[in-house]
Amino acid sequence: MDGNQQVLPLAFAIVDEETYPSWKWFLQQLSRHVIRGRRGMCLISDRHGGLIKAVREGPDFVSPHGVHRYCLRHVCSNFNSNFKNVVLKDLCWQAGSEYQVRKFNRIMEEIKKQDVKAFAYLDQINKEKWTASHDGGWRCGILTTNMSECINGVLKGARRLPTDFACKMFISWQQKAVEHTVMKYSHAQQSVSVVTGRQNRHGMNTHVVKIANRECSCGKWNQFGIPCSHAQKVCDAYNISDASMVKDYYDLMAYNNTYSKHFEPVQLGDYWDDPNFQLVQDPTIRTVTRPGRNQTTRIHNEMDWRQTRARQEAQQQQGDSSIQENVS
Repeated sequence: MDGNQQVLPLAFAIVDEETYPSWKWFLQQLSRHVIRGRRGMCLISDRHGGLIKAVREGPDFVSPHGVHRYCLRHVCSNFNSNFKNVVLKDLCWQAGSEYQVRKFNRIMEEIKKQDVKAFAYLDQINKEKWTASHDGGWRCGILTTNMSECINGVLKGARRLPTDFACKMFISWQQKAVEHTVMKYSHAQQSVSVVTGRQNRHGMNTHVVKIANRECSCGKWNQFGIPCSHAQKVCDAYNISDASMVKDYYDLMAYNNTYSKHFEPVQLGDYWDDPNFQLVQDPTIRTVTRPGRNQTTRIHNEMDWRQTRARQEAQQQQGDSSIQENVS
């Protein structure tokens, strides 16, 4: 991903299937030709056993060089395959996408009330791997691998202006900052307490902003690298340029440098390195182009299905339960 949250294809491979040897070979090539000793790499993927094993054996996505994170969509899909409950699946997504530890714990307690086994299933997964609240800012707000899986559609889309993503988020939080109030300032710790305004029955919370560390207790500044509404309120109160607090990878120069390098042309196949495994053609794959629109080849699962009715039925059951409790 570049600084505008756009897909930047760097490498791909054609293999017969996803296995430990094929993933190990691909990560070795990625390390050799793309990463080349750089630190601070974050790999987001599903939890394929062969991939996890290959990642552990390589240096690039293991501390202190880098990290490996799980796609939240795949975590929720695997979770739902085990428990088949739309309410639990929604709670799983909420838990993984929440940026505050306090709110994450509250959602996990709700899952525990619903199903103890479901709670135990999620609790045994390393929280740094699948939750935004425990991530430490490595993901930069990217929770899933959806962007890479829909790469064809992204490349066909229109190009947006550089920094468009950052500008929209910055302005959106700037508008929310008007409702906040700066309460206390600790000069020794360089921290400020900010009380949020009430909007749509939400708000009136207190968050702590630490300007020197560029972080806020809401978790969004650390995750996205863009000052949240609380941080912008503090900057405005103390005459600090909030724009200067944005991570440098959103800078226009950094964005242009992303595309300043050139791609080497591909040589004839006779000059390619031997991958040490054989490509086997799948006879079920259609090779002849037929008239009409091509059908998608991505395998859909329950995460792609609309489950509005199931959610409505679950909400109705919860409503009936509360009515019975009130009557009793």
